[in-house]
Amino acid sequence: MKKIRNTAALFCLAALLSVAVTAQETVNIRVLLNYITGLSSPVLITNAGDGSRRLFIVERGGAIKVANAGSSQTAGFMNITSKVLSGSERGLLGLAFHPDFKNNHYFFVNYTRQPDGATVVARYTANASLTSGDPNSERILMTIPQPFANHNGGMIAFGPDGNLYIGMGDGGSGNDPGNRAQNINELLGKFLRITPDVATPPAAQPYSIPADNPYVGVAGADEIYAIGVRNPWRWSFDRGGTHQLWAGDVGQSAREEVDIITLGGNYGWRVYEGTQCTGLDPSLCTPANYLPPVFDYGRGGGGCAVTGGYVYRGANRALPDGTYIYSDYCTGDIDVWYANQSIHLLDTARSIVSFGEDEAGEFYIVGLGGTIDKVLPERTNADFDADGATNVSVFRPSTSSWYTFNQNNFSSTQVQFGVSSDTPVPEDYDGDNKADQAVFRSSAGQWYVRRSTNGSVGVFAWGVNGDIPVTGEFTGDKKADLTVFRPSNGYWYTYSPADGATVFTNFGLNGDIPTAADYDGDERTDIAVFRPSQGRWYVRNSRTSDVSVYQFGAMGDIPTQGDFDNDGKADIAVFRPSSGVWYILQSGNGNVRVESFGVSTDTPAVGDYDGDGKDDIAVFRSGSGTWYIMRSSDQAMNVFQYGAAGDTPLAAADRP
Repeated sequence: MKKIRNTAALFCLAALLSVAVTAQETVNIRVLLNYITGLSSPVLITNAGDGSRRLFIVERGGAIKVANAGSSQTAGFMNITSKVLSGSERGLLGLAFHPDFKNNHYFFVNYTRQPDGATVVARYTANASLTSGDPNSERILMTIPQPFANHNGGMIAFGPDGNLYIGMGDGGSGNDPGNRAQNINELLGKFLRITPDVATPPAAQPYSIPADNPYVGVAGADEIYAIGVRNPWRWSFDRGGTHQLWAGDVGQSAREEVDIITLGGNYGWRVYEGTQCTGLDPSLCTPANYLPPVFDYGRGGGGCAVTGGYVYRGANRALPDGTYIYSDYCTGDIDVWYANQSIHLLDTARSIVSFGEDEAGEFYIVGLGGTIDKVLPERTNADFDADGATNVSVFRPSTSSWYTFNQNNFSSTQVQFGVSSDTPVPEDYDGDNKADQAVFRSSAGQWYVRRSTNGSVGVFAWGVNGDIPVTGEFTGDKKADLTVFRPSNGYWYTYSPADGATVFTNFGLNGDIPTAADYDGDERTDIAVFRPSQGRWYVRNSRTSDVSVYQFGAMGDIPTQGDFDNDGKADIAVFRPSSGVWYILQSGNGNVRVESFGVSTDTPAVGDYDGDGKDDIAVFRSGSGTWYIMRSSDQAMNVFQYGAAGDTPLAAADRP
C-alpha cells in the first residue's frame, strides 16, 4: 500500500493538514477537537434522518445520548444498561433509525446481552415528539449466540434499498477456530440483510427476507448477504455515487482491510487476511474464488484494528467529493483513500473507534476516551486559489486591479475588475471554495461579482448610497450572501443570490462598525457590531437570536475578529494603532492574548496565511506596500513586499 505522509502538529483544539496528490489536487482535513466531551466510552455517532439535524451518540455501556442541531451539549435519549453486557468488544454497539423514523418512530440497536454476551438486534420506539426512546418498547428481531467474547461486529445500518444490514464478526477467539466465516449455515462472519416488520398491527414475524438474498431457496441461511469477513466493526453506505457499502474488516495479526461489500460476495476470511493467504486452509488459497479488498495495509506502523469510515459527499467541501476516510484504533491516524491511493492526513492521540455523518453528510470522529471531534469545512478568508490558505492580495483603486500572490508556489495573478470608487468585497459567492473578485458600488447601490467558477459577472442591485457592505454567509446555503449595514437606521439587509431569500434585521446604531463573523461555531455568519464610543461588542447568535455583549476595546481601536485559537469560533479582537498592540479574547478558554505587532499606520489584515487552521496576526503597511505576518504555526514572521501606497489589503475586506 502506498502512503503519502506529511504530519502536522496536533493543536490543543484543532488541526489542519494539506497533502498534495497531483499538481491540481490537494486533500486537506481540519478537525475541531473536543466538539463534544464528557461521554462514557462512546462508540458511534449518527443521525436520525428526520430533518431535525440532531446527533445521536451511542455509549458502550448501554446509553444513547442526543445533541440538538448546532449544540455540543448532550441529553439522554434512551438507557438500556440493565440489558447490556459491556466491556472490551462487548456492549451497546450499533444504532440505526428507520428511514421513516419521523413518522413510525422506530429505531434499531445491536447489543451484547446480559448475561451470556449473545448478540441481540432489536427494535425500539421513540415517543410522540421523538425526543426519547422507550426502553420498555423492545421487540427483538434476532438473537445470535456468541461462542467467545470478541469479534461481535456491532454495526447496523439501513441501506438504500430500505433493508436493514447487520455486520457480524466470526464469533471470536483467534483464526476463526470454528471456520464460521466460510460456513453458509452460520450467521457469524457475515453481512446479513433483513426487512424489519414495521406494520401496524405488527406481523407475527419480526422480519422478513429480501427475495434476492443469495441463499434464499438454496442451501444456506436466508439472512446472509455476504460471507467471509472476520470482524466488520465499522462500515457505511456511500450516500452518493452507486451507494456502495464500504467496510473496514479488522485483521488477525498481519493485514487490515477495507472492502466494498456486494450481494453474494465472499471476502476470503479465514483463507485470506486481506490479500495474504493465512495458511489455515492452504489448499483453498485460490485468489479467483474470493473478492479482494479495495486496499489493505500491514501492521508495521503500529496499527492493530482498522476503523472503517465514510465516503465524503457533504456540501461543506471538508474533503474532496468521493474521499473515503478511515483510521486505526491503535495509531489514531486519520487517513483517506483518494485517487486510488491511501493518504495519511493526521496523527492524533485518540483511540478512534468510529466516524459518523450528520444529515448534511459532514463528518465526526469518535474517541473511546469520551470525545467527539468535528471535521470542519476547508475555508478561509481571501483564499482565491482554494489551497486552504489566505492569499497575500490587494485591490488597487487607481487602476481597478486585483493582485493576488500565492505564498506556496510564489505565483502572482492580476485581474482588472471594478472602478476606483468601488469597495472590494471578496468572498465565495458561487460556493466553489474560492474567493471571488467582487465590489460594492455605493453610488449606485450595486454589487458586481466575478464568479471564479466560470468568469461570468453577476450584477445585483442591493443597497443604497451610504450603506456599508459586509461579507459573510448568513443564510446557511454555503455561499456568501450580499449584505449591507445601513448606519442611518441600524438595519442589516441580506440577500441570498442562491435562492433570492431576503432578511432584514435591526441591529446596531449609527457609528457602529459591523464585525460579522461566526462567533457560535455553527458555520453561519453572526450579525455583530463594535461600538467604539463604548468599547463594546454586540453579537447576535445566528441560531437563537440571543445577544451577547462584551466590554472589550477602546475608542480608536480597530476590530480584528478571527479564529485565533482554532476552536471553530471567531474571537473578539482589536488592534490598537496608538500602541501597535493586539488584544484577543480567546473564545476557547476566555483568556486574553496580547501581542505587540505593527505600527500606528498599519492596516490589520487577519487571515490564515500558513493554512494551519488558525488565523494569523498580520498587517499591511501601505506606505511601503509591505506585509508582516506572524505565523500561528511556528510564531515565525513572514515579510512580503507586495502592493503599493493606497492599495486595500483584501484580507481586511474579506474578514474571517
